[in-house]
Amino acid sequence: MRTDSRGGGGFLVLAGWILLALCGVLGLAVFALRHPFGVAIGGGIAIAFLALMSARRDAWLLCVPALAPVVDLAGWSGAIHLTESDALVMSALLAGSVQAMPAASGRMGVAVEAGGGRAWRFGVVQIAVVGLLGLSYLVSTQWSAMVMAAHDAALWMGYGTALNGPRVAKGFVWAVLLLPLLAQALRDRPQAATRCLVWGLVAGAVLVSLAAVWERWAFTGLSDFASDYRTTALFWEMNVGGATLDGWLALTVPVALWWVLRQRDVGWEAPVLWIGLAVLGLLAYASFTTFSRGLYLGLAVGVVVLLLAMLRRGTWRVSVTNLLAWLVYAGVLLWLLAGVFQTGGYRGAGAMLGLALAVFGAAPVVAVASAHALGGAVVLAFAAAAASVVAMLMIPKGVYLAYALNAVLLGAALFSRWPGGLERWATGVVIALLGWLAVNAVLVSQYWAESGGVLPALFCVLWLLLPLAWVHIRPARCWRPTLHGWVLVSMCLGAITIAVVSLNTYYAATRMERAAADLEGRLGHWSYAASLPSGQGAQWLGVGVGRFAEAYFWQAPEGVFPGSHGLGFDAGNPYLKLGAPRHVLGFGELYRVSQRVSPGVVAPLQLAVRVRAPEADAHLNVEVCRKHLLYEAGCAAGGVRVPKGAAWTTQHLVLDPGRLGGSGSVLPRLTVLSIANESRALLEVDDISLVDAHGRELLGNGHFARGADRWFFTSDRHHLPWHAKNLWLHFFVEQGWLGLAAFLLLCAAALFRLTLGRGAAHPLAPPLLGGLTAFFIVGAFDSLVDAPRLAMLAFLLMFTALGVRGARGRQASIESVQLASGAG
Repeated sequence: MRTDSRGGGGFLVLAGWILLALCGVLGLAVFALRHPFGVAIGGGIAIAFLALMSARRDAWLLCVPALAPVVDLAGWSGAIHLTESDALVMSALLAGSVQAMPAASGRMGVAVEAGGGRAWRFGVVQIAVVGLLGLSYLVSTQWSAMVMAAHDAALWMGYGTALNGPRVAKGFVWAVLLLPLLAQALRDRPQAATRCLVWGLVAGAVLVSLAAVWERWAFTGLSDFASDYRTTALFWEMNVGGATLDGWLALTVPVALWWVLRQRDVGWEAPVLWIGLAVLGLLAYASFTTFSRGLYLGLAVGVVVLLLAMLRRGTWRVSVTNLLAWLVYAGVLLWLLAGVFQTGGYRGAGAMLGLALAVFGAAPVVAVASAHALGGAVVLAFAAAAASVVAMLMIPKGVYLAYALNAVLLGAALFSRWPGGLERWATGVVIALLGWLAVNAVLVSQYWAESGGVLPALFCVLWLLLPLAWVHIRPARCWRPTLHGWVLVSMCLGAITIAVVSLNTYYAATRMERAAADLEGRLGHWSYAASLPSGQGAQWLGVGVGRFAEAYFWQAPEGVFPGSHGLGFDAGNPYLKLGAPRHVLGFGELYRVSQRVSPGVVAPLQLAVRVRAPEADAHLNVEVCRKHLLYEAGCAAGGVRVPKGAAWTTQHLVLDPGRLGGSGSVLPRLTVLSIANESRALLEVDDISLVDAHGRELLGNGHFARGADRWFFTSDRHHLPWHAKNLWLHFFVEQGWLGLAAFLLLCAAALFRLTLGRGAAHPLAPPLLGGLTAFFIVGAFDSLVDAPRLAMLAFLLMFTALGVRGARGRQASIESVQLASGAG
């Protein structure tokens, strides 16, 4: 460590940190005072976040990326404009600024890691790039809505109000406010700060994926890939569609992959490496169950870019010829494994994957085996195969037992120490067990297929065994099955499996088949969205940040006009207004206003509500559903007919819970009450009450005296009115040519810095480049930055890309290994 007294002694620097701290204090105070669950809960959340941020220096680099995607309670609280992830950022600003003040005051120097000055530079060019986009946000956002919101509760309800502009813009604002903390950390403590950032990104990806696993487990089952159910995790921003989960995974999965691949440089122990492999498996499952074609494409390209960047940096030394040969081999294996999957299902494919791992482990044994040992092994393998056939015919599921026994014996033979007197038999036994496993893999596939499964399985087995023939002919070219090799082969097989399943399960395959038709519809939507600024004469500055939905609402064709909700007042009494939709209505297309209720509701459920329909006869749809966000898993539903009239009437309804289903045995199945306007006329609602058989009132703020508190909203299937469905088109519509040019410049500058600029030599360049590439590809099909916490992460990583710079030559290698060592 060295001390650099020039880094922070000025009064302006100290004033800047004080100003950031005051922003944090003021923001946390507003958050606590406005929290729908009360000041005590809001204050407790703020204090807990502050404690986390104060635990150590630069803790925010770990906590913000890790917790931001999972802490929001908007689905329960109804607060969409000021959320728990905002409080997390404000806590980071307060704690980080206070930690930086002593150094800035000049009473002590700035502790700088050796070589720290080389790791970060945010000069005039970078400031100009960020500043141009900041100018666009400044002029295209209606900031005055923040002042009006203090005395207008209607502004806090939904996406159609002026307050939605500051809500969307805050993603960029948070990233800019965190930039001084980021710059100081990466300049003065580059290795420690980089480790914290990587850990935070990986932890965030893991927590998001665990939330996705919970959702699948609770509502569909982990292995149900045929249902029309796309995972949303804890991203409430997907209440009207969007790709927030896709964007978060796109940014973080390449970082997690890089984190695992890097560990060969530091010699991690086996348990930690297998934990890393389990993390990648978890992330792969979460990514697959989004059923997002854009994410599939983005991650595929992003991972290739990551690997190429690592090769360019010299992380691995790989022969181009060998690499191309193995890529061809993997491509053929993917095709053959798809054939096995189509006939033998998951069991057949799983058997082949087990055989592939066995081939990798047994290759050195086959490479040195004599002809005599090979001949004896073949005879033993056929004898054992005969026993497997008998087991398949005589014992229910006996072939699975045979395969399992075979796999256990082969594992023991490969990894156990043989007694001295039996070592000469080891080669023959291992090869015999491998041959038996190959036959068992064919039998497993045939048993599941019942007919037609032999040939696909046989061809796949022969292809898997082909490398063994090559290493037997050329033993010097045989690989060594090291720990890192096992991890790498497992990852490759996992990627092949995901590709096979993605292309061959019913729902995923159906979505792939609809890609061309969906793209045609998307092109029509893009064309219409691009016309919105010209309709308002706003080509240069756009319709306004956060105003896409409102512009679409007023200019939408009759057939796609969405529903809406807002807060009205009748002689000072607040009530809920449900705007009439104009598109074709189905159960999934309803625009719902909802509130979470206890999963343990006890039937019968008694609903009471005051309603009126001032324009024409209307119909109020009422549901209590087992539902996380967009997809129901059983509902108790009913309806209320409301005749035209200016007078309020009180309606009562008993909901039959027969189709509601259970609340979940292991994991809870969230439950919501939803109301929707199922007519073509305005409907007004007040004083909603839901009481169960125990006399418990299940709803809060049913009289809307606290505005939007506790009430949330969703559009389960009808999503286009809220999204431009393209990242760059989104900037053009909301911020005009100025915003589009500024964002394009930021994207280009970040990518240039990581590929051809000084940032290319930084250890973080490959994962940042892979993550941003995947993010931009997902952004080709969705807006992404209309979710503030995702926008914050994306901008923060782009700012990181702009500022990092790596050392050259030998020093770069030293710093790279130091970073990896610290990560261990």
